[in-house]
Amino acid sequence: MNRTKIFAATPRWMVLSVAVWIGSTARAIDYNRDIRPILSENCFACHGFDEKARKAKLRLDGAEFAHADRDGLTPFKPGDLANSEAWLRIISPDEDEVMPPPDSHSKLTAAQKEKIKTWIEAGAKYSAHWAFVAPQKSPLPRIENSTSKIKNPVDAFVQAQLAAQKLRPAPEADRRTLIRRLAFDLTGLPPSIAEVEAFAADRAPHAVERLVDRLLASPHFGERLALDWLDAARYADTNGFSIDGGRHLWLWRDWVIQAFNDNLPYDRFLATQLAGDLLPNRTESDQIATGFQRNNMVTHEGGTIPEENLTNYNADRVKTLGEAVLGLTLACAQCHDHKFDPITQRDYFRTFAFFNSLGDKGLDGNGGVNPGPFVRARTVLKTNDQPALRARIAALEAKLAQPDPAVLGAWESRERARLAERGRDLQVLPVKVVKVSTPNASVLEIVGDDRVRVIRGGDLAAFDILAELPKTDRPITGLRVTMHPLAEFPLNGWGKGTRLKTSPPPAPGPAVPDPAESVKKGTFKLTAIDASIGALPGDQVDLNKLETFARVTASSWEAEHPAVGCLDRRSDSGWSPDPATDGPVHLTATLAKPLFQGAGPYLNFQLGFGAGRALLPGLIQIAVVTGTDDGTDLPAAVVDALALAPATRPPEATATLWAQCAQQAAELWRDRVELKNAREQLAALTEPFPTMVMAVAAAPRDTFILNRGDYAQPGEKVEVGTPAALPPMPAGAPQNRLGLAQWITMKGNPLTARVAVNRIWKLFFGEGLVGTLADFGLQGDWPTHPELLDWLAVDFAESGWDVKRLVRLIVTSGTYRQSSAATAGQLETDPANQLLARGPRFRLPAEFVRDQALAVSGLLVPRLGGPSVNPYAPGDLWREVSHYGSTPATAQTFVQDQGEKLYRRSLYTYLKRTASPPNMAAFDAPNREVCTVARSTTNTPLQALVTLNDPQFVEASRVLAERVLADSETERVRDGERESDEARLRWAFVACLSRPPQPQEFAVLAAALKRERAHYAKDESAARALLAVGESPRNEQLPVAELAAWTQVASLLFNLSETITRN
Repeated sequence: MNRTKIFAATPRWMVLSVAVWIGSTARAIDYNRDIRPILSENCFACHGFDEKARKAKLRLDGAEFAHADRDGLTPFKPGDLANSEAWLRIISPDEDEVMPPPDSHSKLTAAQKEKIKTWIEAGAKYSAHWAFVAPQKSPLPRIENSTSKIKNPVDAFVQAQLAAQKLRPAPEADRRTLIRRLAFDLTGLPPSIAEVEAFAADRAPHAVERLVDRLLASPHFGERLALDWLDAARYADTNGFSIDGGRHLWLWRDWVIQAFNDNLPYDRFLATQLAGDLLPNRTESDQIATGFQRNNMVTHEGGTIPEENLTNYNADRVKTLGEAVLGLTLACAQCHDHKFDPITQRDYFRTFAFFNSLGDKGLDGNGGVNPGPFVRARTVLKTNDQPALRARIAALEAKLAQPDPAVLGAWESRERARLAERGRDLQVLPVKVVKVSTPNASVLEIVGDDRVRVIRGGDLAAFDILAELPKTDRPITGLRVTMHPLAEFPLNGWGKGTRLKTSPPPAPGPAVPDPAESVKKGTFKLTAIDASIGALPGDQVDLNKLETFARVTASSWEAEHPAVGCLDRRSDSGWSPDPATDGPVHLTATLAKPLFQGAGPYLNFQLGFGAGRALLPGLIQIAVVTGTDDGTDLPAAVVDALALAPATRPPEATATLWAQCAQQAAELWRDRVELKNAREQLAALTEPFPTMVMAVAAAPRDTFILNRGDYAQPGEKVEVGTPAALPPMPAGAPQNRLGLAQWITMKGNPLTARVAVNRIWKLFFGEGLVGTLADFGLQGDWPTHPELLDWLAVDFAESGWDVKRLVRLIVTSGTYRQSSAATAGQLETDPANQLLARGPRFRLPAEFVRDQALAVSGLLVPRLGGPSVNPYAPGDLWREVSHYGSTPATAQTFVQDQGEKLYRRSLYTYLKRTASPPNMAAFDAPNREVCTVARSTTNTPLQALVTLNDPQFVEASRVLAERVLADSETERVRDGERESDEARLRWAFVACLSRPPQPQEFAVLAAALKRERAHYAKDESAARALLAVGESPRNEQLPVAELAAWTQVASLLFNLSETITRN
């Protein structure tokens, strides 16, 4: 073969000249560490594993190719630069000959060329990629003349490398820094002042080990480790695609927390999530665990193709398995052979086949909650909360059952005043319906001017009704919807009324409708009402915000389905009339601001009804209201009782009034919210809830190699299997997901233990021993401490995959306990701290930033598990990404929770993929659309805006200020006459940073307090506005200006860089 067919000829003098300007290096060259990254980055895309992309039929990714004679020419000839044709191309000055070519936009540096030169001269030795070779537990290195104490094997490996670089480890961090570091790393929460002071005073030899053991035993340990696994598993509360409707998978999230708290062996942790449904003698807990496989995004969007969707779902599962468990970019082989790693497209689809016979559908996810398969199950969380919850529920029920004369008297006065105005000036004006439409299979018909008949209902009941407004010079104050009974419906009702309640199955399985529980009278359920007004049809001014309607009232309602239920847009709530009512029933929605005719003559009504055709009415009448209609939401018995004088009315009338008052009085609002939350929390611990799981499809599906990954271009049929470059599956392993799980954790698998150890290491050092957590392939980073990584990996597997033991080993090491203070020499020699000559320092994860503010202020509700919650967020948070008219779909409107739910840990915040919580996103929390094993870390002004202005942080600042001024939970005096500002400032500083302030820091705080006092003394209205933020009650005993000043000081402390930094 002519040389030009492989390489262009290069003048031999270039060999001499490059030696002059490059020089040489004394460091021994290692192929995996020094050469493979250069070749992989610059050469393997064209001369590597992918045969279809390979140019000139030349491979450089193995000695059998690179050392081979090609008609007298050798790419890399061991020990012979002059006859190494690849080297000659690398150093060529000719743009038509040099490699990499200029159009690749890659260029080797002088240092990289020097490494390749030295490597060729030393024999151009190749070696198998380190991550594809089983790890070995090498002997612990011995360090001569070491002056630093080696506490465990971690230190031996780290200090040996430091000694080789003539570096010494940093001294141990002080006790206050150490307990703060350990508390955040092991629980995600800051230590209390009492815990800090106790540990600082404890000089016992094994104080650190005792602290670590206590934190490992904390139930919050499971929450802390679960956070990173939820990122990797892409857990969220919604389906992701299309309108991003809700789903139930929180039982799986709680399973993960409990698994870490129980120290479930990691091999079992993986196997149960991959194949819990296939385990012999499987339990309900095993089924819950398979929710891991259901975390992928799904869709029900019209026009999409089920087979294409299933392909995408399973591709996502393969990608997640590769990145989260194996540390491989398997997804790069979906369309063609991997460009860099020895993974063929055939390997990819053999792995794909493990997931291609699962029981989920290709078109699902929007027409209601929980795309199947799913089961009803109870939480696996082990808590001691039930007795306290039951006691609290009993106490609140007793309080709300016993009339309070003061509350009842105030409520009566307000309601009598409302009744006096009842019906004043009220007019109900009919509209003229000009057009009706629906996005589903429903058929509607206009009857007369103002009525709409439902001829046939669809499963997604969302009706648009365009009407011409009546001419009036009076402002429109409300909208009225009337449902008329029809003889064709059961008991002359308003709808077909075949709504079914579901009964829990006797064993794990799908919920089963119980016909015996069907509603007797024909009924409906109105779950949403919106309106817009404009000059032309289709040009309406949008009014469908929750604040559009000040209130809704109805002429009749079921106890479980009051009128207000049509405002929260949840498919499980809504307005249904009392079946005992006869005749027409109506609902009036009072507008927050009256509308005038000048806004436009057309009104567009949007009405949503509960999922299922049975919940539709038959005949709807539309009208608008002018004037007022106060008082119509009171039952007749209550109106009659209000007419009686308190001194003469019978006890049963007082009981009737109190029953209404207890549901309605503002004075009892917090009690009602707390009772509702406590009941829900108890139910979450005791009752079965639906949760998505995995099961095998009824009919197995064949798997084919898809040309370019396209579902519509199937090629060769393949069976299940694992990548050929890795060890084969164990003999006798089943050819299904259970066999895959056995292969993943078998002794010969070189990846699983390394990847797990690396991800856990990152939790405590900010970076992994391998920087590319999701890529242990040829494009991945070389380990900073390869022998340590392998030693830990083997030890982890030998210990029975004991996660807590591994964590304890790492955090009790001297390496972990080092001070993070860096010397000038360390910053120059090792700015990224890869050699670990000092302790790690990095910003707290998003969730910990918020949780810390809640914990320090005393607002945090540390209860574990349960359904996700909606704390403070912008009211229109989901509006731009939701389908407001599709009422059967959940998660379309953000509804803020109340009471304790506002103060749960951030791990439990409801995560809508298309509109994730803004305060979390600002601090780099992922939206969980795809597997994320390493979050980004940014520093932007938005983060400061969150901690300064977010209601959660403003409220936490106020509550911390109340603790500073009047805390009955500590032994410190809070009497303003007996305690100085200095003591209070120092206490607040320690609460936030776990250490006392330096003199300069204290001076800044004192000046800030003085400045804020002066400001709020002159502007009490600003002080009251500041203190009004948040739903927690304010301490009314504290002076307004003083509390506002301390609130700003607390905010200053929350906004310090050190406060949100894990030091």
